[in-house]
Amino acid sequence: MSAEAVIQRFAYNEYGQNIFIDPPSFDSESKMYYANIRSKLPVFIHDDRFPGDYKVRVLRIDSLGKIYLNENLQIIPNLTTKREKCYTNLETLLENWRHRIENIVVTSSSTEFAKIKEFRNHFGKIELLLDHLIEFGEIKNFQLSKHMPRTDQNKLKRYLSLLEGIDLVRKVETGYIMGNTLVGLTKRFEDDEEQLQISVLSHIIRHRYSTLKQVFDLNILERTIAIDNVIYYPEIELGESIYRHRSSIQRSYKFHYKKNINPLRLTRILKRLERCEAIMRDGDNFFGQDHLREDMITKKENEPPLVISRV
Repeated sequence: MSAEAVIQRFAYNEYGQNIFIDPPSFDSESKMYYANIRSKLPVFIHDDRFPGDYKVRVLRIDSLGKIYLNENLQIIPNLTTKREKCYTNLETLLENWRHRIENIVVTSSSTEFAKIKEFRNHFGKIELLLDHLIEFGEIKNFQLSKHMPRTDQNKLKRYLSLLEGIDLVRKVETGYIMGNTLVGLTKRFEDDEEQLQISVLSHIIRHRYSTLKQVFDLNILERTIAIDNVIYYPEIELGESIYRHRSSIQRSYKFHYKKNINPLRLTRILKRLERCEAIMRDGDNFFGQDHLREDMITKKENEPPLVISRV
């Protein structure tokens, strides 16, 4: 029996369906055969205008683990990826894939998100810093502490660190001045303060969304972006508009995020997304904007394959 036949038989018994094995290679130094484990998962997409019809796309996962044989064509158990580990890797990759799509949605839709009034209310301290900086050209060190509670001082310093990391501010000996990106935006929108604020917040969301969510606990962003994500995900895969009812969006949210969403909250979020033109509406159906979806597809095509770096 060949090495490939031994590996294929082992894989069938050990891993079950949706698992594929590449042809084995032989390492002459270690005198071992090894074969890569991969998977192809079907993604079922349906448009709520046509309930009985659906389309299938395949999610390629190029590496879940490896199978090793010695030169006598015997499985090497301590090197071969176990079934449980293989499926743990699969879950990890699917979670990484969801985060990847979410980040693509955020970067493509950051300008639309920056127009949401409720979002902007949570950026008060950032606007406090930027308004003063744009007005006077510099924030002096002493101004960060004068008549300011210590907790607020610490928050402002953390926000300044965030802004410095994306070139909106620059630290100098006496305090902070405008970074090159902020200088460029103020020149571009010098006669349009509203558009300047939107552009600055868009830049922050696009480049520091995960930090805002995890470090600064701005969770208002999270649920709204999650709903936007489940609307765009099937459209990114299919490359066209997919019309979705509320109930369909609720099911997708529960599937991807492992939790339910209150129907009143869902209605408010969909209204937010519609008002800022992040999504479109036709009667009871919601779907994505063509130009945003095309940008997301382009970004997705430039992403590397899903792999586990060490198995």
